[in-house]
Amino acid sequence: MLIAEDAGRESAKSPEPGAFDSALVVVHGMGSAYTSQILLEWAEPLLERMDWIARDRIIGGRDEHGVTIVDSELTGEVPIVTATVAFPTRGTGRVEDGAVVDAETTLRRIAIVEARWSESFVPMSRAQVFRWAVPFMWRALTRMLGLFRQTLVMLPWLTLVEHQRPPHDRLLLGRALTAIVDVVRVAVLTVVFAAVWLGVVLLGVMLTPVLPLLSPLLLIPWFKELAQGVLDALVGSIGDVAAWKERPVRASAMRLVVRDALARARELVGDDGDVHLFAHSQGAAVATFALFEELDPATFNVRRLTTVGAAVVLLGRENWRGRSDRYAPVANWIGASPERPVAWANHWAVWDPFSAGPIADSRRAARERWRAAYFPRPGDAALGPEEHAVHNTSQPFLDHSEYSRNVVQVVDPTARHLLGPALAARPAEVEYLENRLAVIDKKSLGTNLLAALVTAAILPGLPAASAAFAWLVRTVALAVGAVAGVFTGAPAEDALSSLAWLVDDGRLTDWGWLIAAALVAALLIWLNQLLNGFTQRSLVWQRCPMEARRWLVLTALPRVGYVAAAAVTVWCAIAAWTTPPLPATALWTWGLGIGLVAAFVIAEPRFAPSPVVVPARRVAPGASATAELPPPMTIGRALASSAYRDELAARRRLLTPTTAWSRFWARVLHGWRG
Repeated sequence: MLIAEDAGRESAKSPEPGAFDSALVVVHGMGSAYTSQILLEWAEPLLERMDWIARDRIIGGRDEHGVTIVDSELTGEVPIVTATVAFPTRGTGRVEDGAVVDAETTLRRIAIVEARWSESFVPMSRAQVFRWAVPFMWRALTRMLGLFRQTLVMLPWLTLVEHQRPPHDRLLLGRALTAIVDVVRVAVLTVVFAAVWLGVVLLGVMLTPVLPLLSPLLLIPWFKELAQGVLDALVGSIGDVAAWKERPVRASAMRLVVRDALARARELVGDDGDVHLFAHSQGAAVATFALFEELDPATFNVRRLTTVGAAVVLLGRENWRGRSDRYAPVANWIGASPERPVAWANHWAVWDPFSAGPIADSRRAARERWRAAYFPRPGDAALGPEEHAVHNTSQPFLDHSEYSRNVVQVVDPTARHLLGPALAARPAEVEYLENRLAVIDKKSLGTNLLAALVTAAILPGLPAASAAFAWLVRTVALAVGAVAGVFTGAPAEDALSSLAWLVDDGRLTDWGWLIAAALVAALLIWLNQLLNGFTQRSLVWQRCPMEARRWLVLTALPRVGYVAAAAVTVWCAIAAWTTPPLPATALWTWGLGIGLVAAFVIAEPRFAPSPVVVPARRVAPGASATAELPPPMTIGRALASSAYRDELAARRRLLTPTTAWSRFWARVLHGWRG
């Protein structure tokens, strides 16, 4: 590690061997990737976060600190980005008013290298891919349903059981009320899982006979013209997965790409630097197999492996005919380089169907480590890497591709590991609060999305709303017709005739209902994303974040609005569509039940259990297995801690707005100060 004397000086020279302190090799996931795609996907957020961390004044950051891009070769044979990061050295300087001043500076030289196999072999044909896809689809769907069952059914049951165990002092709502909330959670989410299970199974049943026929159907000219682009995209997304499992020679070519990238990284850091391997999805399966079965990590100076959305268990190893394809990634990891073990951190999103939970060598071990992510107990003995259950979007089928946007739980810890031990550590209470609020925020995003879809689907069909939408359509049509009539001389009413398929007798037709629902859904989802962007920035990028209690209250308001709108819409639909009409007593009963469910949905992101980091375990515990675990961290305990209060106070003192506008928003965010 070098001390900075000329931080910020840029150079366009080619990287020299041994010139870097750390090199990161990034491996892409399933599907074809173009040059520098995976490199940019991770280099940009990581370097942006490093720059933000290095300039943090609470640890002694100054204007001369931050990231300097030295080289950015994005089109060559081996795309690479190199940078220097200058940041305050841990343990130097002095503390004034809770912030470090006059700290020494550390210069960290970092190279990020891409490993991409897209042009390393001839892809499989469409027919071969689609024949392989049917059994693989059912295996993926089975694992996905298993994950959803754990998240939607088993976790609520475990929460109910754990909340009845002493001590009860950490229950915010009291034992009795907490039990009622937990029972409602079990009932509601079990029904949701049943609906999801039915939908997924029906989808699989429909696709099973269709997939093998897709390639022959392309012989039909009109079908080829209609569907070839879509099918080629599908083959491009799963073709590499089929090659990994069914074609050992091509699978070997993928692993050689990883080996060559590691060799390049080893050359860049020399004997003293560290190599970090970072892999997503299928790339995680390729990287772990290559690193722990075929290579010696110590030879390449590999110190750390980070996997995100890892399909390690789903994909396993290549399938040779007549040979067992049993694969034990954890055992391989433990047995590789025992003198210089590789630290392994695995990040899996709770709704990611491809990673489907922790990495383990057996289903029992995976269940144990999944449970430990929520309710750790003394004696949790399953072996495995460090597990991080994260929330990317809290939306199935979207979580798998959103890891690079998860700043709090994925990008930030990865950036800090690259900067090394010279970077100041953060208080545990502050880290816990940041992670906990991020989980609540992502759960709110998913909750609001579901509420928006319910509202949009029902609202245009309600009599009063249908009439209002019809009036709006007619008004807009007449206005457009009047403007057009100025030039054509046609009466404005002629414009209405072309909209008869949308409006009939003062109400929306079925097509009008469908289109109105789509427009309302688009508007509500856009607004939800916009509001979530504000809350994310306030949590992730504000140097002086909002006080956590105030943040919880303000960010709950959109959730209350979305869920209340969905609840009112459902109640109005029951009142309007039930034949014969329900009596007032029944309507009020329905209203009470819907209101209780809505209250639960609003409160659930705040009071549901949040996952914790499961430590890596390379050997089974001995006597320490019976040791007591420390008291679990909670929002209340973190808020009451001196570490959190002192840091927040120090950050507020560092806040120096220079304009009336920034001063106004500072007071809005942080409260009026005398």
